Formats: sequence, C-alpha cells, structure tokens
Amino acid sequence: MTIYSLEVSDGQLVSLEKGCTLARSFFDTALTPHDHNPMIDGSRTSLDDAIAQSAELLRKAHAPLFSGLVTDVNGMRGILEVADHCGAILDHCNGDGLFRNIRVLQDNGWFATTFTEVRNRADLMIVVGNQCFDRFPRLIERVLNPENSLFSSASERQLILLGPWDSGSLPADIEAMACTVIPVEHQQLSDAACILRGLVSGRPVNRQAFGDKTGDQLVELATQLKTAKYSVIAWSATELDFPHAELTIQSLVDLIKDLNLTTRSAALPLAGTLADVTSNQVCTWQLGYPLRTRLQRSYPEHDPLINRYQTLIAQKETDLLMWISSLSPQVVPPVTDSPTIVLGHPGMTFENDRDVYIPVGVPGVDHPGHWYRSDAVCPMPLGRLRESDLPAVSQIMMLLNDKLRQATEE
Repeated sequence: MTIYSLEVSDGQLVSLEKGCTLARSFFDTALTPHDHNPMIDGSRTSLDDAIAQSAELLRKAHAPLFSGLVTDVNGMRGILEVADHCGAILDHCNGDGLFRNIRVLQDNGWFATTFTEVRNRADLMIVVGNQCFDRFPRLIERVLNPENSLFSSASERQLILLGPWDSGSLPADIEAMACTVIPVEHQQLSDAACILRGLVSGRPVNRQAFGDKTGDQLVELATQLKTAKYSVIAWSATELDFPHAELTIQSLVDLIKDLNLTTRSAALPLAGTLADVTSNQVCTWQLGYPLRTRLQRSYPEHDPLINRYQTLIAQKETDLLMWISSLSPQVVPPVTDSPTIVLGHPGMTFENDRDVYIPVGVPGVDHPGHWYRSDAVCPMPLGRLRESDLPAVSQIMMLLNDKLRQATEE
C-alpha cells in the first residue's frame, strides 16, 4: 500500500500522489527557492558570524527561553543540549493544546490507542469537535474508512460526529460513511460527555438539557457505546481553545474509563502537526519531564503554568528568545523586547528584523531525520529530497554548543 509518492525535478515538486492538501502545501513551500543567507539585524552575514553572535547573546542571557521547537528528533536533542548549557526554559509554540492533554494524563491517566488499532478493531468511532478532518485530512482514508482492515469491517463501523457540525455541509467522504451528527457547541462538550457517563452508568440525568432531538441522540449513543466491542473517542486539543478546556478532555477520558468496566474503549488524542509530539517525546526521555521545563538550576523544574512561553514573554521574565521552526514558515516568533535568535524555515519572513536569523533545512526535504506521528507510538523516518546547503537544526546546535564551551574554557 502506498502512503504517498512524489516526484521532484530540478528541486521543484512535479507531482504528489496520495498526498493531502497539507502535504502538497508543505512540499510546495519547502521546495520553493529562498534566500539561504543568515541575517544579523536584517543584514546579510556569514554562518560563522551568525553562530558567533548567537553564542554571544546566549552567553550574556540569564533567563533564555527556547520556544517554537518545530523540528525533528535530532534537532530537539541538540536543542536540549544547548538549553542545558545555557539554563534555558523550554516550551513549544503549540504548548497550550499539548498541555490540555498532558495535564489530564498527568493527573489521572487514560486509556489511549493507536491508529493501527482503530483501523483494525474499532467498531464505533466518535470524533469530537469539527476541525479534526481539516487538521488531519487523511484520517478518514487511512484510519476510519480504509480499504482493508484485519478484524473489523470498515463498512460496518459507526461514525459519530459530536460537535458544532452543520449536517447539511459535510464533506463528501464523511457523508459516504453514513455518519450520525450530534450538534453540540464546543463549550457544551463537557456537559454532553457527563450526560453520556450518567447514561452509561445507569444514573439519573437530565437528558433533555440539549433539547429533545439532541437528548434522544445522546441516549442512543450511550446504548451504542455500551454494546460496542471497541469504541474510540478522538479529539484535537488544539481545537478546544476555550477556558478550562482540559475539563472537557477529562470528561471524555472519564467516560472511556467507565466504559472499560464492561467493554473496551480508548482515546485517540490527535496532535503533532507542528512536531509538538516529537519535541515532547524527546524532552521527556532526555529530562524525565515533558516540555514547559526550565533548566536554570542543576536539575529540571517542570511547571505547565509558570513555564508557558506567552506568559514568560508578557511578564518580561525572559531576557532572550530562541525560536526554532524548521517545518513551517508561518510559525514566526512573537514580538518581544528581548534579543531574538531565529532558526527558521528558509521561507520565513518578519515584519521587524530579528537580532539573528539563520535559515535551516527542512527535515524530510533538505536532510533526513525522524519525527513522531500523532499517536506518539511510532517514529517516522524522513528522507532527503534534494542536495542543499541549508544546515539542519541539529548542526546549528552542535556549532552553538562548541562556541559556548570555548567561551566557558577561556
């Protein structure tokens, strides 16, 4: 089975087979010719001078913040080495969405599954929210409605859309699955999950809290959940961008726990489109803690609230920002009064000049590497599509670390 295939000629994308719109945009952007020159204060410079200036800024900083962190496994390993040397704070640009999941996992744990398990075994799938298919365009083709599955028939799989959907404007591939739409606003998803918990457990609930039609649909869904052999609930935490959204995730996770008393059910949290899963995996195995950890003492200090990068910048608790984004030119650093070093996609542009900007290679295009897919269980190999003089993030970090060591020894 072909995941996708592409053809590149003279450094340009010629064709892309079985790739989604996000993949095409990624390769088109990565393969478009860009200026590869490093910049200091908006002026072209050499890579050696950019490295030297970056090392000097890092050496003078007392509370550096490393964020963005949109890179591959080797890039993140290099970032952690320099961060340890400098005593930096680490947070991903998608940290808010990432930690809506992680805080629930830290506090209570969960039953989670993988893409392969869903593809081969799930007979009931609930997709929470209405952005999952936009954020993960091949979810239906590869997981929910594949051509083949081992232990369950995809044609018999029930698909439930629980969220602010308009049933009259569903994408064609979703309508083809004869799915059921239960319209619930984002802020009401937690209430819907709690009603489902009560119905599954046989406790009295106000089933008409959402109106007669939606209430009846929730009653029917509770019955389906109890009789399903393997139900799966999927969501994208980045979509759940409202106050205390982690409580919605907690309600979904608790529903899954209740179901596992009598049947089999699992969560499928969808993430990783900006390498947040990759960066967090590397950070966790290297430090023993996830992101939002500071290394200013001789041991890591993890705090998902205090070490949020937006808060640190707003409260002026950092005196240097190093921003890494090698996969997307749209992920630009926030404006800050502190010196800013950017290791960025070669197509990145800025409204205001940054202290140092070093264009870096795109993993999977300019150099090989690995990153973790959304379910966090499988590191995916990334190949190399072209010869390029763009350095990898890991190479820049190695050069920075050497400069910092030399300065320490002198």
